[in-house]
Amino acid sequence: MDKQSYFYQFIEPLSKELALVARELENSIFSSPRTMLTHARVFVENILQQVIRAEELPEDPRANLKDQLDMLNDKGYLIPEIRDALHFVRQIGNQAAHNSRMFRYSEALLSWEALYKIVKWYVEVYGPVDITVPDYQDPSPIMEKRYDMSELEIRLKSLEELLSHSVEKLYTETALAETAVAVETPIAEAPVVEEGIPGVTTIRTITFNGRKLEVPYFLRDAFLLPQRFDKSETFLIRLGAEQQARIMSELPKNLEGLHKHVKRYSEKNDEILFEELKTFIEEEKIRRKLSLERPGELFFFYKADYIIVTEELAKVPLTSEEFTGIPSLLRQLNEDQIDSVGQLPKELVILAKYENVGIGTVEKLFEQLKKKTNEKASAVVPEVEEESIRTSNKKWDSLYINVKLGKGNTVIRGESVPALWKEGLNWIEDHHLPIHEMIKEGVVLGSTDTGKRYAMALEPVHKDKRNFTQLHTYKSKLTGTTYYLETKINPKSGLETLAKLLNRLGVEVKIPLLENND
Repeated sequence: MDKQSYFYQFIEPLSKELALVARELENSIFSSPRTMLTHARVFVENILQQVIRAEELPEDPRANLKDQLDMLNDKGYLIPEIRDALHFVRQIGNQAAHNSRMFRYSEALLSWEALYKIVKWYVEVYGPVDITVPDYQDPSPIMEKRYDMSELEIRLKSLEELLSHSVEKLYTETALAETAVAVETPIAEAPVVEEGIPGVTTIRTITFNGRKLEVPYFLRDAFLLPQRFDKSETFLIRLGAEQQARIMSELPKNLEGLHKHVKRYSEKNDEILFEELKTFIEEEKIRRKLSLERPGELFFFYKADYIIVTEELAKVPLTSEEFTGIPSLLRQLNEDQIDSVGQLPKELVILAKYENVGIGTVEKLFEQLKKKTNEKASAVVPEVEEESIRTSNKKWDSLYINVKLGKGNTVIRGESVPALWKEGLNWIEDHHLPIHEMIKEGVVLGSTDTGKRYAMALEPVHKDKRNFTQLHTYKSKLTGTTYYLETKINPKSGLETLAKLLNRLGVEVKIPLLENND
């Protein structure tokens, strides 16, 4: 294949757009595993939408990937191998969207293999007969230069010095052995060149009163953001106005006397800056290592701490409902059209530039972002995972409950939790049971009222002010009111919630699926 080709180029005649998305997924496997896993869901969702249209099945614009998958599986369009592959791509993609943990190349490669099974099935069943699906191929990592040429030159010179030193040492040791001289001969210290992270080779040394500070190659022209230097912020701003110390390479090799470029500063300020430069360099080394270990990730940095920005966290709006105690900062951010978390700068201390916003305000924002990161990770509701799909799939093919009101017995069924709830609401309204007031108050998810998440409400907002994750609606036949249904839940919780609702309306309920639950 030529340099411009990519593995899924063969599906261009079927869908140019689908092929191009596949190309970007292939390119992101080794540059950002999280990105690949997250967007692979969109890729397979598009395929399922094409299948639904090809089979002329009813389309629900509110249906998510799991709804579409379940519907096709229930109607017999998916063989087990393809069903399992689709579930794997969906589940690992959900994790990548919500969870801030590190995602590995191996996970992206497993998703890539699952995609191949799905695409091969799709092309062979629904594609033109003249398209031939090639054998599976692992993607090749993009080979990048590990070291910049200038840094490599420095490393080679140091290694050559080390080589010369070893030859000199060997010669000296041989001479000593021949003459049996028992006097220790001093040998010049050789430079040490360690294999490590590209970019950390020392490019220059800055001194102050006999102390040394080694500047790594990747920071040779780093911008010295004044807000990163708590005690030297104003000093650096004044130096910058005099075209001094704006970037690392502008700093003199000896910081003694740097304060003389500006008025009303002393040698003590030179010393403080030297100490803060040491902290700055150590923090930057940690950040660089983190970026190399977790390629393609988006980070927010605050001093020595950081946050991994997931897709879900990036969507959180910058409003007073989401973030408390920082109204002035939020207002000014919104005025600058920065409306969601994903639009914030990577270096959060920059936000201290806003009027009446100090470093304490930025710290408040950072702490709330950290809290939301943990909430987003813990709020991922477990669904039926791989083991359940393989061992108990038939059990959840159709959700149902047995209900009894007066002398009549009825079975309420649904192919999914949303479908079950809608059928249940239909049945309740057909029997003119007083459901509206309960929905108005908010029906808490699960068998009790102790949780913070609503299952049904008049507004799609939970008790803790978070929006519903996956939304379905039901329009009341009796009042015309729209009821909002939170459907990001597992079948068990869906059954328990409906049973609780019916019980409170005086209906006897039995749930065989839960009674037989092993």
